[in-house]
Amino acid sequence: MRNSTTHILTSHAGSLPRPDDLLAANRAYRDGKGDDRILTETLNAATVEVVRRQKSIGIDVPGDGEYGKAMSHSVNYGAWWSYSFPRLSGLGLADQGRSAAPGQIGADGIALAPMTNRRDRRKFIAAYDDPESGVYMGPERLAIPVCIGPVHYTGQAAIASDIKNFKAALATAGVTEGFMTAVAPGSAARMANRYYPSDDEFLGACADAMREEYKAIVEAGLILQLDDPLVAEGWDQIEPEPSPAAYRKYAMRWVEALNHAIRGLPPDRIRFHLCWGSWHGPHTTDIAMRDIVEVMLAVN
Repeated sequence: MRNSTTHILTSHAGSLPRPDDLLAANRAYRDGKGDDRILTETLNAATVEVVRRQKSIGIDVPGDGEYGKAMSHSVNYGAWWSYSFPRLSGLGLADQGRSAAPGQIGADGIALAPMTNRRDRRKFIAAYDDPESGVYMGPERLAIPVCIGPVHYTGQAAIASDIKNFKAALATAGVTEGFMTAVAPGSAARMANRYYPSDDEFLGACADAMREEYKAIVEAGLILQLDDPLVAEGWDQIEPEPSPAAYRKYAMRWVEALNHAIRGLPPDRIRFHLCWGSWHGPHTTDIAMRDIVEVMLAVN
């Protein structure tokens, strides 16, 4: 972000609550009853309003609320990641993707377990399997695709539309600088690989593909925020629990892929978002920050 000599600049992590009319428009589109014109107009108006509201409360560097990442329900734990599925070729939404282990086997034999087998989820299965609990993560909410072919970026029109919409909202609000989020390669590749000879090749393909989105955001004059919660919350997705040293070695693959994807892009226009997952459920098996800080700081 730009420098300031008068006050501490403020921003935020990205995703903001969607208004009801935008949720309804996305729901209709999902159900095959949508109208392109209505969805576009609703999205444009909602983005203008969310940027205006951020400015009104003193946010110096607002985002688009991630409104272009479709949500049809007010609670959606995956929109930050699932938005990329239709922007990448080579993915198939097969039923087996819901329970299949996402691969990414490391040199030490460490591998991510299925989402439904997270250590915290197993400890608190009654909450996570209860649709009324507020942290429900049943199978229909974990429909993760499988890589079944060559991965390339196909989201050029989608990211161009997101950028155009957001820049128009910034101009309307009289804001000079804003940020957009994009999923990092490691998190993008958190699915089963049934095409590439190795998981590292699949990870590299995701890095090369997502680089197109990163470049588009930076070249539009916006700040790029790379979302990679996997660096922290992947720890809970490994059974048995590894040593911190083994996990750091394993997680560094994701950072190396990310650094490859942002090579040559200006570091001062890029920021990195790390979290332990945003769901409002128990977090008793999180890795300590001290155990992964060197992985985070290895991001260029």
